[in-house]
Amino acid sequence: MKKDEVVRLVRTLSGSEKRYFKLYCNKQSGPKEYLDLFEIICKQKLSDDPEKIESNFNRIYPGKSFENTAQYLFKVITDSLVQIGIGNDKWFQQYHSLMRSRILFERSLSIEGYKEIKKAKQLADELQDRLVQFQCHRLGLNYLSESGFGTMEEKDLVELQTKAKNNLRQLHLLQEHSSLYELLRFRFTRSGRSFSQADTERLNDLLISELSLITRGNQVNFESQKNHLLFQSFFLIHTGQFKSSLKSFSELNKLFEDNKALWSFPPYDYLSTLEGILDNLRTIGYLDEMGIYIRKIESLLDQKYPNYFQTLASQTIHIYKLHLLLNTSRCNQAFQLIKATPLALINNGSGVDFEKRTELMFYIGLTHFYNGDFQKAHKQMGKITVVGKVNERSGAFKVAWLTHLLIHYELDNITFLEYETRSYKRAFSSSGKALKIENLIFKLIKHDPKRKNKASNLKLWNKMEKDIAEISQSNFEKQLLKYFRFDSWIKSKIFLGQRSTAINPRI
Repeated sequence: MKKDEVVRLVRTLSGSEKRYFKLYCNKQSGPKEYLDLFEIICKQKLSDDPEKIESNFNRIYPGKSFENTAQYLFKVITDSLVQIGIGNDKWFQQYHSLMRSRILFERSLSIEGYKEIKKAKQLADELQDRLVQFQCHRLGLNYLSESGFGTMEEKDLVELQTKAKNNLRQLHLLQEHSSLYELLRFRFTRSGRSFSQADTERLNDLLISELSLITRGNQVNFESQKNHLLFQSFFLIHTGQFKSSLKSFSELNKLFEDNKALWSFPPYDYLSTLEGILDNLRTIGYLDEMGIYIRKIESLLDQKYPNYFQTLASQTIHIYKLHLLLNTSRCNQAFQLIKATPLALINNGSGVDFEKRTELMFYIGLTHFYNGDFQKAHKQMGKITVVGKVNERSGAFKVAWLTHLLIHYELDNITFLEYETRSYKRAFSSSGKALKIENLIFKLIKHDPKRKNKASNLKLWNKMEKDIAEISQSNFEKQLLKYFRFDSWIKSKIFLGQRSTAINPRI
């Protein structure tokens, strides 16, 4: 086992989980070198050299194997987390009852084993867990068969068998729906969002399959409705149909809020739903409604969810708060939020989502850009290009690089700007034809309005004005404009003809 795996596991533990782990260890006898290793990891700072963990352990226990101790620590932590799950999570409880039933059946305690199956079945019904429902029916039928069926009549047996078959049919439909949603997310992860009609058409096969599936499937249970609305919502948002996507996401949000007992632990799908709504509101400019959904995510932080989930939720909150503050001319409040941002949200840590990290770093840089501090903005945007794990077709990465070109222009880095522009075009050439806004930025930089007279700049504007108007209405162009109003920046450069100290993105 690599040491960074056990380190990552320890760092995902909440305070209550760490306390339970120590109590769990106290129940065990014998030497506890693994517990000292746990304390060493807990005291390790994110900025410290990871090799210090092993060296500190070897200093305390020179004759012990660090690798074996780390493996055992990993096992004990996961065992304790399973026990926490059994105590707090119905999903764990249903499987615990199934395991107890098997042990009881093996020891010929059939009546007690059947009671455990009934407990698992009740929990599975509450969670609408089709897989466990089937397992309970199958184990129950096995029990009845081995016990001679008692006083059961044939019609009762057939009814139980039919229920088991129905569970399998529903499972098959859920698997097909989940597979389509996974393929959709896979394609977006690999190729980014749709920036053209051709990109959208490449997804038509999935859309047709999904429509076919819902016409023959049963959409009355939570899981099937959730899968359908997740697919529709993300398909619409990634293909630029933002208002339709917002409607679909709103239905999905209502479905989640009406079925809180069925949320997974932690509720990643619900967090994705809230993030999808915020992304739509950002894209179509409905800023007044964003605060409602930011507060819904903040309420998730009050729950006892694992640290890695809390980190994802916190990153999302900071991203959309910064967007809201910058787009409502509250730059000072944006700086206050940046100062209060935990380093764990932007450090290259185990619980960090790299796409969200890029987006958060972008907004931090954009805050400096709006404030006219182009040197700090340049430094911040420069960090994004070395993130490494972000797909170059991701919207956040692309817009950060494009904004970095604007910063170079503001700083008069003309020679370096030419090199960066060529690099940008080369990096994104494989993704197809450039967006209009990209071409207009390249054209403006080449024209260099800061060094031209008003007549020359006005002539350029007359050539661009029609394209600027079309861009503001294009769903594909909005995939970049939602982050930053490049069209407003272009207009300000042409008519001001000089370096601006601040940019109002809602011009």
